Amino acid sequence: MRLTAKKLSELTSVPAANIRKWRERYAIFEPQRGENGYLYYTSEDYRVLLGIRRLLEQGQKLSHIMRMGRTQILQQAPPADYTAEELDFLEHVIEGRFAELSRELDLYYRQYGVESLIEKKIWPYTILIGKAWESGFITVATEHAYSRWMMGYLSQLALSFNRKNSGERLFVCFPGDEHELGAMMHYTLLSARGMGGKFCGSLSLEKIFEELSRGDYDELHVSITIPRPREEIEKFVAQVHKRYPHVRIKLGGIGARPSSGAKS
Repeated sequence: MRLTAKKLSELTSVPAANIRKWRERYAIFEPQRGENGYLYYTSEDYRVLLGIRRLLEQGQKLSHIMRMGRTQILQQAPPADYTAEELDFLEHVIEGRFAELSRELDLYYRQYGVESLIEKKIWPYTILIGKAWESGFITVATEHAYSRWMMGYLSQLALSFNRKNSGERLFVCFPGDEHELGAMMHYTLLSARGMGGKFCGSLSLEKIFEELSRGDYDELHVSITIPRPREEIEKFVAQVHKRYPHVRIKLGGIGARPSSGAKS
């Protein structure tokens, strides 16, 4: 990982001036000087800064943290117990090297097809990003950057397929669920099979009703990422069927597992 102080600041929300001052005063970082003369911080420096930020947020004083030293701070930092492949991917995301990731995914897609791409690459990557965010190894800004990039990548992939005579399907997230990637993966897979439609992502119940009233939809595909009580999902199904009894509702996602009996 090669990060300038400015990039390190963007990733961690720690002012670049603080990073430079801590490097000079406490020698807590070990950046490497590039051929261009700039200092580049390493993946370990990144974790040290995350550790410092975590300890500051816990109320510890900066002077005490710096006396702990680099090794002990790293012990308090978010873990980096990833495989070499996982760490390489996370560093690409952290550094914002999405063009390289796009080329890698394109190559894999040409060799193995869209279903394998999503099952073997995109879905595991998305799970990994979630775990890295939960552990504090990446910030919410980095997680959002990944989500925006992946949504765009999948959207372009879905548009590349022939979706003739497939406009009768509407793809949305369960009302109140802002996690659109699962819905987009499902939309892309069905588009590749010639069974696409219109992707709307996160909509309120009222907006779903508005869209259903405007189109000639036969199916409503609903992605549920956040686990929901069975009763809540069955209520949603009943509300849709009350106004649009002809629409078949298909539920999917990890949040839909408790309500498998609510599918129709």
